[in-house]
Amino acid sequence: MGYSQFARVPNHYAGPIIQRIKEFRRQTGRRSLVPTLLEVGDLQLVVPRHFGFCFGVERAIHMAFSVLDETPARPTYMVSEIIHNHLVNDELRRRGVRFVFDSQGRRQVPETDIHATDAVLIPAFGTTLDIEASLQRSGIDTSTPAFRARYDTTCPFVAKVWRRGELLGREGYTIIIHGKFNHEETRATQSHIQQFAPTLVVFDCSEAQVVAAYIRGQLDSQTLADRFAARWSPGFVPERDLARVAVVNQTTMLAEETRRVVRILRAAMGARYGPEQLEYRCADTSDTLCYATNQNQNATRAVLRANAALAVIVGGYNSSNTAHLAEICSRAMPSYLVAHCDEILSRQAIRHFDLRCHQPVVSRDWLPAAMPLRLVVTSGASCPDILMDQVIERIFAVCGYGRAAVDAGLESLRLLDE
Repeated sequence: MGYSQFARVPNHYAGPIIQRIKEFRRQTGRRSLVPTLLEVGDLQLVVPRHFGFCFGVERAIHMAFSVLDETPARPTYMVSEIIHNHLVNDELRRRGVRFVFDSQGRRQVPETDIHATDAVLIPAFGTTLDIEASLQRSGIDTSTPAFRARYDTTCPFVAKVWRRGELLGREGYTIIIHGKFNHEETRATQSHIQQFAPTLVVFDCSEAQVVAAYIRGQLDSQTLADRFAARWSPGFVPERDLARVAVVNQTTMLAEETRRVVRILRAAMGARYGPEQLEYRCADTSDTLCYATNQNQNATRAVLRANAALAVIVGGYNSSNTAHLAEICSRAMPSYLVAHCDEILSRQAIRHFDLRCHQPVVSRDWLPAAMPLRLVVTSGASCPDILMDQVIERIFAVCGYGRAAVDAGLESLRLLDE
């Protein structure tokens, strides 16, 4: 039970509590989004149907540790953090992996330090063509099938967005990327697609409304340029390049928000060109949304009906998909994004990442004193199960329940609708 579907994902990333919950779900055979209930005394934890490592993350970790296991003495580099989780990245560093760029995009390893005989891995987010060109100058041929199969850990769903963007670009569409402009994945996506199409990055629906206003003729091109020129591709001409558009996304963004961005732009195209031209002016790209991101987000929405007092979301502070899970939970209850169990300081205090001010804060009296008490606990796609496991155990501990009580509760897991 210590390994996932990928044999080389280290078993210390698994956790006994989470493994029991996953095994229980497999035994039920239920594919619905009904969450699991773990009850210990007067404390109930609600766990969504889907959480934690997605396929792309497991695949990336499997590939990285395979390289390290098979050629342990070979100098090994990672272009940047393989995923947004400190536990995994710190272990890679301990195993001798050097990161070419830090989390802020600053180069740490010169081109001249990397050689053709070294192992260099591309992270799950993918990387830009400029960085690939730099690796080529160091003697690393990133274009060969052998390199792609062994060292390129780019998530297949990210690569799917690139391929779809290329096809749409060749058909004459401008690609609108719904994402965070400075995120590694968004930078990689824009870099790959702008070979074939004009591109523009929008962060949210309010920015999509600005683009829509231009399409409707309500905004002049200079005002649009003042807002977006730093985020569109070289040579972008609004008058020409916003006549036909297709929306793809950074796969960790809220899928529901991507759909809203599409609706905003389709409405603008319909208003300007008429409904009969709508399909020509705005392509259908719903097939590019990442199923794993959708699963986790939909499962998180399902727990909002659990009447819980609060939610604890486990994952990296710089993890986009984890932040979106916290955002979903915050619509229904107080929500706390923590990186690990040590941030649960006591029953009275918790250190967590505040999505509004984008920095860690300490909240007091976060855990209600009144019992019985029901909480939601989930984790982002880049969060190892062991971190969520330790957070669950810590929550029970500050409420006065030891491991023996938790183990007894695991014997009577049930679905919330039972």
